Amino acid sequence: MNALVRPPQTRDPLEEEAISRLAACRVWKSYFELDLREMYFMTAPHRQRQIFSMVQPGTKRWMDYPELNTSLGYDLCGEFITEVVNTFMPEAQPWCERGKGMFVPQDVWEQVADKVREDDFLIFQAIKASNFYAELPKSYNPDLACGLTGMWIDVRASSICCQALPIRELEINLGPYGDIDDRFAVRWPYKPHVRSLLGEDIWAKVSAEEKRSIENGKANERIIVVWGFWRQWDDLGDEVWQHVVLVSNKLVHDVKIRGEGCCPLLITRFDPSSDWPMGLGPLFKTMPDLRQADELVARKIEGIGRNINPPITYPSDSFANVEQGIEDGFAYPIRPGSEGAVKPIYPPINMEPAIYQLEEMEHRMRRLFYIDFPEQSGDTPPTLGQWLDQMARAQRRIGTPGMAFWREGPAEYFNRFKYLLESAGLVRRFKADNGANIATMPMNPAQRAAEQQEIAMTQQAIAICGQAFPEEFKMHVDGGASIKAIVDKMRVKLLKFRPDDQVQAAVAGISKLLAGQAPGAQPPSQGAGAALP
Repeated sequence: MNALVRPPQTRDPLEEEAISRLAACRVWKSYFELDLREMYFMTAPHRQRQIFSMVQPGTKRWMDYPELNTSLGYDLCGEFITEVVNTFMPEAQPWCERGKGMFVPQDVWEQVADKVREDDFLIFQAIKASNFYAELPKSYNPDLACGLTGMWIDVRASSICCQALPIRELEINLGPYGDIDDRFAVRWPYKPHVRSLLGEDIWAKVSAEEKRSIENGKANERIIVVWGFWRQWDDLGDEVWQHVVLVSNKLVHDVKIRGEGCCPLLITRFDPSSDWPMGLGPLFKTMPDLRQADELVARKIEGIGRNINPPITYPSDSFANVEQGIEDGFAYPIRPGSEGAVKPIYPPINMEPAIYQLEEMEHRMRRLFYIDFPEQSGDTPPTLGQWLDQMARAQRRIGTPGMAFWREGPAEYFNRFKYLLESAGLVRRFKADNGANIATMPMNPAQRAAEQQEIAMTQQAIAICGQAFPEEFKMHVDGGASIKAIVDKMRVKLLKFRPDDQVQAAVAGISKLLAGQAPGAQPPSQGAGAALP
């Protein structure tokens, strides 16, 4: 009898840890299920609204979207995504640059500063050559307005490819320092696609039994595949991630990856908080207004229909039962002789209050979505200064929640491309003369506004000091070094400086001209001067 009792099957400790972390992530997402479903209904009713990753995604379209009465959500999300992309990641210009690390001395940084900027140019060339800008709208609309997006960036077929991941495939959790730590991509691919998704190296580690089940499965059968990542905080000398792959909830691959930008699964939030892994995007904040706007539009449509096609009455021996209300365009009987007792069955109503209320709500929602562009509030057009001031205030408002977004989004995208190009040998890993690594950090070009203010103050100081103390100013200020510092601060690339030997020759020539002597001429001798008449 004892021989028939199967010994308990023990899980791999790493597999157990991965499943435990994934379960904790799913608990967090369950708190936002109803919110996400409603936000999708208001802004993207055609999208999958099954947000739990443990359930296969449906293959049928949701048919409740005709109940939506307004397309305002489409408009708000579309303009918000356009504003975010053009503000933080414009395709026509570099939107990230590397600066010296926090503990890197200035003289060490100056050794590689020019080479870093050259490689930054190569990184942006790779970003433009990839499908990054094609996948970005797929990842952001409307997920960024909800507050959470996912992007997978990795090398595929000898090129860098980006793939947008919907919220239903993402499972995340906060780490010990309040940032997104545990992250899982949970997909339900069709069985014929599993081998291609895993790659040959990981496919070779799948058990023979599971391989037969996948290869012999039908084309419309799905299987769950999980890619998981979480930080290893016991190694603080570098960025280290534990990476696992589970097929049918069984561990088939695990490895530790190392280096800034090594994790291919990038999670981006808009306006995050320290309480929840989920970001609180503008769509969260406007849901009360969107509900009211949708209901108000429905009532306005009903009112317009009754005004255009009102109900009427006609003489009859009986009167219809109208306790349940009346319908547009219907005729209702009344008893002859009682026409005077029946008041107007439907007096036309004024639609202006509803229209005004809807416009006011739309303006408030546009402000919450950071797309309330400067508007002319009166008959008198605003001056140029007033217009620029309004535009500056609007940009500052999106810049506040955009600080965290930029760090989790654009900066991490940049780091990921940098890591892949470094791995391919196309971008250099910089070291100081003593062999130590030189740490760099991504910097937001939005900081240029403060730097432009610094340039303006420098220009004002030059004008004041140069006019008040012209000789002393020239003696104390190094013009050449100052010119290079100002041009470097302005990120001007087209100005080319002469080598130092040419500068010295030019200065010597100018000095001779100021002394009244032609460049290259020999000073006259005393004898020659005496022979002149």
